[in-house]
Amino acid sequence: MNWYKGNIHTHTTNSDGDSSPDHVASWYKNNQYDFLVLSDHNHLTILDEAENKKNKWPLLVPGEEITIREINGSPAALHINGIGIKDLIKPGSYESNIDGINDVVDKVNSQGGLASINHPNYQWWVSVDDIKYSKDAWAFEVFNGHMHSNNEGSLHSMSTEEIWDEILSSGKMIYGVASDDAHHFTQEFSSARSNPGRGWIYVKSNSLSVKEIIKSMKKGDFYSSTGVELEELEISKSNIHLKIKERLPKEKQKYTIKIIHDTGVVFFEKEGDDLDLSTKGLKKYFRVVVRSSEGTNAWIQPIFL
Repeated sequence: MNWYKGNIHTHTTNSDGDSSPDHVASWYKNNQYDFLVLSDHNHLTILDEAENKKNKWPLLVPGEEITIREINGSPAALHINGIGIKDLIKPGSYESNIDGINDVVDKVNSQGGLASINHPNYQWWVSVDDIKYSKDAWAFEVFNGHMHSNNEGSLHSMSTEEIWDEILSSGKMIYGVASDDAHHFTQEFSSARSNPGRGWIYVKSNSLSVKEIIKSMKKGDFYSSTGVELEELEISKSNIHLKIKERLPKEKQKYTIKIIHDTGVVFFEKEGDDLDLSTKGLKKYFRVVVRSSEGTNAWIQPIFL
């Protein structure tokens, strides 16, 4: 089994990105990404010459950001990625977010794809209850690199990690993905622009093919990252083992490893670059997050006990 780095949410000039699909795909290849989803708004971007440009582009996984801009006659911002789909999915007319999520998830699943709810805190449009009480999406974005994604929440609004723990604590499984949601590949790279390279996933797969990558993602054989990379990861219902990969040049960064379980309580934490721990005493589910002193994270997918 190998680990492959990929981004599952980015845009081109086929929707509201500033660069052509060719340029976008080349950027990710040049920055050591193994696979990429070009997820344009309500547009299935397919590059027919992908097979002939394996040295120029990453593996291209078909995808679309199904974008619902109106709910019950009012402006909305409900965006759901369809990953690994074959045909364009058109959003319908819905009376609520839950209706919209249910319809899109059904349509994505019918094509054998994976449905991921994007940036729930963007314009504060998607609530934790919308996700809890709708049909089971495969994942949601625990991190989105867009400057208006509001991942951290506020005093009275949940962060994406708090949303994740409330959903898991209710007994519903959902994975957490990271993406850059890139739109801006030209001019300056800054915090005020939606640039690439901010969030991605590492997928453990038999091979680098669309079929195997989708198969592994569906099973949760991946972790999400904004810069922390793992050298070893073995996780089961009985034991947690991981080792953080040293980043060169080593600048004495420090890592905090946290084990989180029922209702988002931190069960165990330590400072260091490895962990070997029994799951004895954990309740309902657990997930692992690694935080670097440099401000980057890795999120390992939850397991129900």
